[in-house]
Amino acid sequence: MQKIKVKELVEFRRKSTERGKRNFAQKLKTRSPKEKKESDDGGGDYWVTSTSCIYQVIKQDNIDLLDEKITDLLSRLQGAEDKRSKLMHQRNIDILTAFKDFDYKKLLPSKKFQIEKIPNDKKIILIKQFPIVVMPQIVFSFKRKEKKEIGAIWLIPQIGGFKKSELGMFCETLYRFLNENYSENYQISTNYCLAVDTYNVQILSYTDLLNGDISHLIENTLEEIKSL
Repeated sequence: MQKIKVKELVEFRRKSTERGKRNFAQKLKTRSPKEKKESDDGGGDYWVTSTSCIYQVIKQDNIDLLDEKITDLLSRLQGAEDKRSKLMHQRNIDILTAFKDFDYKKLLPSKKFQIEKIPNDKKIILIKQFPIVVMPQIVFSFKRKEKKEIGAIWLIPQIGGFKKSELGMFCETLYRFLNENYSENYQISTNYCLAVDTYNVQILSYTDLLNGDISHLIENTLEEIKSL
């Protein structure tokens, strides 16, 4: 079976008819390696400028990078002739502009932390025999009360953003990723296991799922796909 993105699981849940769900489930279960899933707007790098910039802002602790990238995108926007390119640049500008009013420092622990390497071969985890892709931008370790903890940030852009229940699906798989790959040496920080909807500047932690504020949907979704 080919690897499945969490966005595809969200897309499946959004199907309003049984027929639509069945057809989509069959596509996920039977597509060949040669088939390529297009991004939300037809290009794999549609959101790369805003996502990579936000990543660098967090990593370097430098909010000025937002203004620099916005200026760069405005220049690209003015020089673009293709309508789709203009729209792409504008949407990335909108995301970065919204992040200017967001306190990104609350995504990270206040104490010293260490950014950890993310091996590519660890970015697919099996859930209910389904290979699910997990793509955090940052994994970081830190000490709290003499305990070594691990956290992660997953930046997820999409036009229109996500409902909190949908964002919870990303957070749940992110926690599973951390638990599978780092739990031998670290305690998983549920407060800093974070999924970020960059379109709406919305954040969800795994603690929100543990508290019952958001439902666990991944396993039920995969069981439904399996049954169709």
